[in-house]
Amino acid sequence: MKLSKNDSVLDLGCGEGSITLPIAKKVAKLTAVDSSEKMLELLEEKCDKEKIANVNIILKNLEEITVDDVGNHDIVLSSRSFNGIYNVKEVIANINKIATKYVYITLFGPNSWKFQKDFYESIGKEYHEFAPYHYLVNILIEMGINPNVENLEIKSKRAYESVNEAMERGRWNLDTFTDSEKNALKSFLKEKLICNDEGKLESPLDKGDWILIWWKKA
Repeated sequence: MKLSKNDSVLDLGCGEGSITLPIAKKVAKLTAVDSSEKMLELLEEKCDKEKIANVNIILKNLEEITVDDVGNHDIVLSSRSFNGIYNVKEVIANINKIATKYVYITLFGPNSWKFQKDFYESIGKEYHEFAPYHYLVNILIEMGINPNVENLEIKSKRAYESVNEAMERGRWNLDTFTDSEKNALKSFLKEKLICNDEGKLESPLDKGDWILIWWKKA
């Protein structure tokens, strides 16, 4: 990201601040927005612990944010929060009004869910995917925005202490599983996960894949 010490940043879907906090240390002020009260509580605790005082926290759905709510910001960021948005054009129009310099959006890439899709296929269960990233790119082009698109290679794999943790922390939507499907998942993980040098369980297929989409305001 192109950041300067005088910039203001709007972080939409900030979560507990894994990206928010490093950015806040490099800019003048940051507005952090999320719809989860728990995530924002964790973010506030981290800000207090690291003595970061330039973060303004707002509890709100990112799809509802307008320039009237937050004013203009030099940079708007939304990291891994766009995959589930339906009113894409409206949200893009809103954040494009807010940003004065740059907009940065990251999405889960096409390989992010390969591990999950392999399991669903193995038990004959339908897998409901997010819209592909080029769906958003096409919408941007239709709106007269010509974005830059980059695939960010994530080298680290997701690692777990146990098979049970892999079930709980993995992106499995367990509440939609029957008992027999949960048992099948446990067997699948026992077979596919291998022990790494740190004694944790991982799979080469179970890692992140991010697409960065960004543009400079005209």
